Amino acid sequence: APPRPLLTGLKRPVHLDLADLNGDGRQDFVICEFGNHTGALSWFEDTGDETYRRHVLNPSPGATNAVVRDLNGDGHPDIGALMAQGDEGIDLYLNDGHGRFSRTRVLRFPPVYGSNHFSFVDANADGIQDILYVNGDNADITPILKPYHGLRLFLGRADGSFEEGFFFPLNGAISAEAADFDGDGDLDIAAISYFPDYARTPEESFVLLRNRGDLTFDAYTFEDAQRGRWLRMAVGDLDGDQDPDILLGSNISFGPQGDRSGLFERWMREAPSVLILENTGPGGE
Repeated sequence: APPRPLLTGLKRPVHLDLADLNGDGRQDFVICEFGNHTGALSWFEDTGDETYRRHVLNPSPGATNAVVRDLNGDGHPDIGALMAQGDEGIDLYLNDGHGRFSRTRVLRFPPVYGSNHFSFVDANADGIQDILYVNGDNADITPILKPYHGLRLFLGRADGSFEEGFFFPLNGAISAEAADFDGDGDLDIAAISYFPDYARTPEESFVLLRNRGDLTFDAYTFEDAQRGRWLRMAVGDLDGDQDPDILLGSNISFGPQGDRSGLFERWMREAPSVLILENTGPGGE
């Protein structure tokens, strides 16, 4: 049978998550419509008759990604969401178990930050969830290098608030994932940039931060990291050897501003659409 659209009329959807949000045994959708002048963060209730009912959580454009998890330990799936555009910040939506949510903004950022991605991690192994946040959207009307672009760890407190504990500057950062890449028992961070400094440091297209403890990290990359323009990254055990590998996806929609090496022409000839970084074992990259 031909594919059947489940939802139509969405405004530039950029992220989707699945969960049973109202306890009826059916999988619902959480969808980020980044939009432009219009957009929204919504969840779509599976009504059981092959239709979905929209519930708007935030009617503003700029939703970039959402994470569904139990945020307060009551057994119900809650939602964390990152908003960009003019009103940038991270909101938590606590679920009463029946699909009704109460919203709290836990972090607010300046409207020029260029928020791109966030995830929940336990960076300091204290049992309280922290936030890994990435900002570096530079596809706007001011595509200059910005010293506040990069990735940040916001440490969670017992009272539910968050405090910045680590900042790594990374021009044009677009995404980051935390995992124990070197097998030493703590979380390292892999990050990609879609708008690196191509004139001086094109190798910051990909950065691996190895955790040395106490929120200190050593930065590494791989040879010829700029062979693609990395827009997406996923982490998982791709070869079944019990350590996390990295999958990079390249998208060439912009020329490499500041580059004089002919990188764009090289991309057109030979840039990979997908690149796998295989983890070679303890201590390996």
